[in-house]
Amino acid sequence: MRLLLWMQPRSHAAALWSIGLLASVAVLVTIVFLPLQPGGRDLTPTAAVLFFGSVAVFVIGCWVARYRRIPTLVAWALGPLLAVLAIVVLDLLTSDVSVAAQVFFFFPTLYGASQLRRAGAVVMTAASVVGVSIVVLASLPLAAAAPDIGYVSAALITTAVLLIRSGERQDELVTRLERMAAVDALTGLATRRVLDEAARSAITGAGSHEGTSLILLDVDEFKSVNDRYGHPGGDEVLVQLADYLVRSARRDDVVCRLGGDEMAVLLPGCSVAALQRRAEQIVAEVATHPFMLHSGEEIRVSVSVGLANAPADAVDLQGLYLRADRALYEAKRSGRNRVGMLADDSPHPRVE
Repeated sequence: MRLLLWMQPRSHAAALWSIGLLASVAVLVTIVFLPLQPGGRDLTPTAAVLFFGSVAVFVIGCWVARYRRIPTLVAWALGPLLAVLAIVVLDLLTSDVSVAAQVFFFFPTLYGASQLRRAGAVVMTAASVVGVSIVVLASLPLAAAAPDIGYVSAALITTAVLLIRSGERQDELVTRLERMAAVDALTGLATRRVLDEAARSAITGAGSHEGTSLILLDVDEFKSVNDRYGHPGGDEVLVQLADYLVRSARRDDVVCRLGGDEMAVLLPGCSVAALQRRAEQIVAEVATHPFMLHSGEEIRVSVSVGLANAPADAVDLQGLYLRADRALYEAKRSGRNRVGMLADDSPHPRVE
């Protein structure tokens, strides 16, 4: 079972494209250059049937995988290994141990090293090395076969190592970029993208009858903090505020930095009454919380908060944001350091 997992490509679409390219090149080169080889080496009827039959099976298999959408663990695991077996059988039937024949063993290695993760790439490289060894040993004595096997195996392994390392570095880069897109570099909070995905899931899912609540907040007069203490001082305030929000959040809550000094807390399964209490707690505790700067100076800040609940205030994600944003505006317009929540008779926004 582990072998089946090793042989699964990173991307099925990219793997199909790679297989198609490698197989097309192999077929084209064979058709064009086989008649031009010294001695006019031709395929025997048996080899010809096997060769073109393999091509037909390959084409049908790619079509089924591409358009019928039925890729399976077994097919992805056995397909590349059967390709190595087909190369071995064709070379044995034609008694061909030339470089022209052995070079095709690079194709399965290239596929494995570029499309599979390390374990699968090692399997494909090992299969190619074994295939080369079988073909050469079947036609040459051990003493004559050893150099050919050694040279080709060294080239196969080196190619695989370079491609595997390149693929792993690319995977690390993609992982790093995905993390950067999901986590705010300054505060360690989730980004807007993560919050959006969580909010959509909470709103559209079965969820709780209490609904999904959203808190939007920003620091009052944050520009004056930056002006007085510099941006490093403002950053320290944001980091400590983020830490407080995370420590006071429930397990399923999502705390996010939207940008600048604006943050959000998504509360799945939170009623309007519980939302109001939570928001008032945040406003009160932030106002009395000492924010310590690296200089040793202690400062105080306050926050304004806007609230919204789905489905009480909105029926979709954009409407929820708009409702909470309008409530935040009302809190700031009314004097800051308070909770804003629109009246129940306010129109429920729905933004398509």
